[in-house]
Amino acid sequence: MYADGAVFSDQYHTDWKRVSELSRTSPKSLNSLQPGVASDFAPYLWSDGFGLGGDLDRAIIARARELKGALYGGRVFVIVPLYLTSICQEQCLYCNFRAGNKEIGVERVRLTDDELEKEAVYLVQEKGLRVLELVYSTDPRIRVDAMCRHVEVVRRVLERHGGGLVGISAEAFDESDYRRLVNAGLCWSVVWQETYDKSRYALLHPGKTKKASFEYRVDAHERMLAAGVEHMGVGVLSGLSDWRRDWAMLMLHEEYLRKKYGEGATILGTPRLKSAPGALFQESSFTPTRQEFLVTVALHSIFSPTTAPFVSTREDWDLCVELASGGGCLFTLNCSTAPGGYSLHHGGCQFTSNSYDAAIYSAKLKSQGLDPVFNWKARDLYGEYYLSGVTCGVVQRIISNTI
Repeated sequence: MYADGAVFSDQYHTDWKRVSELSRTSPKSLNSLQPGVASDFAPYLWSDGFGLGGDLDRAIIARARELKGALYGGRVFVIVPLYLTSICQEQCLYCNFRAGNKEIGVERVRLTDDELEKEAVYLVQEKGLRVLELVYSTDPRIRVDAMCRHVEVVRRVLERHGGGLVGISAEAFDESDYRRLVNAGLCWSVVWQETYDKSRYALLHPGKTKKASFEYRVDAHERMLAAGVEHMGVGVLSGLSDWRRDWAMLMLHEEYLRKKYGEGATILGTPRLKSAPGALFQESSFTPTRQEFLVTVALHSIFSPTTAPFVSTREDWDLCVELASGGGCLFTLNCSTAPGGYSLHHGGCQFTSNSYDAAIYSAKLKSQGLDPVFNWKARDLYGEYYLSGVTCGVVQRIISNTI
């Protein structure tokens, strides 16, 4: 099906043109959609009534909720970001950490190992959080050697408190680097593509760094899979370019990964563009409305029911709960986007966000029919039917029963 050595960037232009065709294609009925087939789902993004809060939206959201509920029973998997550094060599126009920001709304901080351990102990011991996402800017003094050490530091903290998982959100790496991180104890890694519009990507990411290379970033997910990263995350930052085209390309990318590797993304990044005080790119006509965003995430949950949307505190509480309907998502409660922003009381931010204290808001989740799971296992992301050895064919029948 694919030439030896071929990667997604090799077929990018073909798929980009294909999106134009899909935007003019009449969507199939909801009852005839085939999960994992991007060409079935993408036309809905341009269909009449999509994102307007009418019958079509209600049908899609209800379908997604039933499907997620059948697989996850309302369980949401609690996660917390732990930032290591706000020192960055990138010039991403929409980010507060960009190198050109002269300290507007940001403290330039790089945590030591001792400071990292203190932050991790606080989150695990005081807040009961057991799945930590280590978040990095492109800091020239924190390379993969240091990241492996950070993973080991946090794993030791977790092991002293009954276990847990460590993931990272960082720049794209070579396959050998991902292997080293896995050997250090890494469970999952996410790389958001930001946007699949190659020309917009170049405009928003000036410079000659690895992140400025569209191809290197878009092919990172294949290097993760080849390196044995257990859970891999894809996503776009909705608002950087035409969000419909971005989500259509995202689904085509996921379909490609599943066909080529027999597995794909189990984590879906769902950030929307938010203002950041020191960013050059603050607002965009490309940003989907609240309703467009909600129904797009729901549509993706039908497209790929065992991919967990990453519910972010970029959004208000009510929208977070709506996005989590049925379960089967990663859910952020406590959140600081400043390195040392928990126990060390450093300030600043990467972007505007909220923080929902675990003790208070986990009870609120339960009152709204969701079951927050703090010490979850890697296999939990696959849903109930993975645990009993059920095949994808049975998941297909579950999907059919809900539609």
